[in-house]
Amino acid sequence: MPMALTPALADASKHGTNCFLYDQFMERTHGTVVDTAHLMAYIPSYIFPQEEHKISNNMVCGVSLGGHAAWQCLVNLPAITAAISIVGCPDYIRLMMDRARLSKLATYEDSSPPGSSFLGSQDFPRALVDAVESYDPAGSILCRISANTDIFDRDVTATEKQILLPKMQRSFQNKRMLNMSGGADKLVAYHCSQPFLQWLKRAIAPCGWFSDGDFLLQDIVFEGLGHEMSTDMARKLDAFVIETLTKSYPPYGGSKPSNL
Repeated sequence: MPMALTPALADASKHGTNCFLYDQFMERTHGTVVDTAHLMAYIPSYIFPQEEHKISNNMVCGVSLGGHAAWQCLVNLPAITAAISIVGCPDYIRLMMDRARLSKLATYEDSSPPGSSFLGSQDFPRALVDAVESYDPAGSILCRISANTDIFDRDVTATEKQILLPKMQRSFQNKRMLNMSGGADKLVAYHCSQPFLQWLKRAIAPCGWFSDGDFLLQDIVFEGLGHEMSTDMARKLDAFVIETLTKSYPPYGGSKPSNL
């Protein structure tokens, strides 16, 4: 369900009726994560009522808003071991600030420099910032060091590593992610995801500080493609799913494990 800030939405915000930014995060993105957690808790009773199998690994896939939710499922739900995000974004604040800029929202433009007062404004209230810092991948992992705006351009310090390591282990240890973006996507532009993804790639590189986390990140940009899922994306998705499902997993309990 692709959505963007439109002129009508900008007009609504001027009249104090703009709930788009928090509706999108709370209901359509994080709400999907909550629903997924409930589904995983109850579905074994329906499909394996005699406990003939144990579901040991879960994979999610989402497009657009579902892509945002796939990232959140991966970092917030320990039972999710793999995820595919298609034209989604792991950095909600950066994405929404970009849309506010493009829509010329007063809460973005009426500050110096533009955007400096957007977080905490009526369009992006402090409570929403707190929620993003609790559940969003970039927001939750980097919130305690986000004041260091150069974090994306340098190596982490020893002190920062102590803060980041438990979060990274909880979010990414022994997991897999396929992130696919359209190079010409104007709705969820890749440049909104790129800083966090590049930072993450450096962390998990062979000489990176999280190289032993066994986290696989495939980040693919399809040049010339807009906000859509293409046939080439579907082929990459199929290959990733097959590779993930055929990967060896340790036994779960005393019953035969199943992948879901």
